[in-house]
Amino acid sequence: MKKISLIVVFLFAFQMNFANVEDPLLIKAKEYSISENYKEAIKTYNKYLNSTKELALKNVYVEIANCYFKLEKKEAAVEYIKKAITFYGFSEQDFIYNDVLDAELSKYALSVIYDELDDLSKKYNETQD
Repeated sequence: MKKISLIVVFLFAFQMNFANVEDPLLIKAKEYSISENYKEAIKTYNKYLNSTKELALKNVYVEIANCYFKLEKKEAAVEYIKKAITFYGFSEQDFIYNDVLDAELSKYALSVIYDELDDLSKKYNETQD
């Protein structure tokens, strides 16, 4: 029984971290990203954001940030990380443990926004009250 409970909790946590992974737009966006067609990936992720009613979008923002970072558009990447923090509770621990976030982007973004992190997190927490 404990194993089943743990599996249910794990699946729920995974679902909360990433939007509907079976959505055709997300699948297409991920395919673009894997094939290093980052511009199309960004367009497709944004199309998904504009069309979904999904609430768990933190990792979609992270994926977009990854794409911008790969295109060497670091400012745009950081802006999407800030959105993930402000709207979806991306935390300091996520910079370390989030398996979607590119490791180099993690180091870079954290160094850029470290002084703002508490304020950005407070904005998120205010929306949760």
